[in-house]
Amino acid sequence: MEPDFNMNKNITIIFIIAILTLGLALTACNSSGSNPVDGPVVITSLTPEHPDIYPLGNTRVACVATAKDGSALKYQWVCNDGTITGSGETITWEAPKTYGDFHIMCTVFDASGNKTSQTATVTVLVRDPTKCCR
Repeated sequence: MEPDFNMNKNITIIFIIAILTLGLALTACNSSGSNPVDGPVVITSLTPEHPDIYPLGNTRVACVATAKDGSALKYQWVCNDGTITGSGETITWEAPKTYGDFHIMCTVFDASGNKTSQTATVTVLVRDPTKCCR
């Protein structure tokens, strides 16, 4: 039985196409043109004080960020449910009445309009009825 060179050629072409597709996908993931770790604006941490809370509970969420040029920063906060109060580096998030994972996103802008975003997750837990109201 002789080797099938056409089959080896086809496998090589498929492999090259897969590598090129992976390279394009990785490039597209950074389509903003800046690396979030080394860009003009960097968020070093976005941390909820209490990552697990009960319905209608609240937690402070702090964003630590820097601008490469040292300019002043502006913070924009959004969430998929619940209520955000406050502004700036630290806000308070009040959980909704429902349970599950909720996402709080902070976008930080420098004076030149450069921006980066990061998301924190807070889990709203079901309260154990055996530990309630004692």
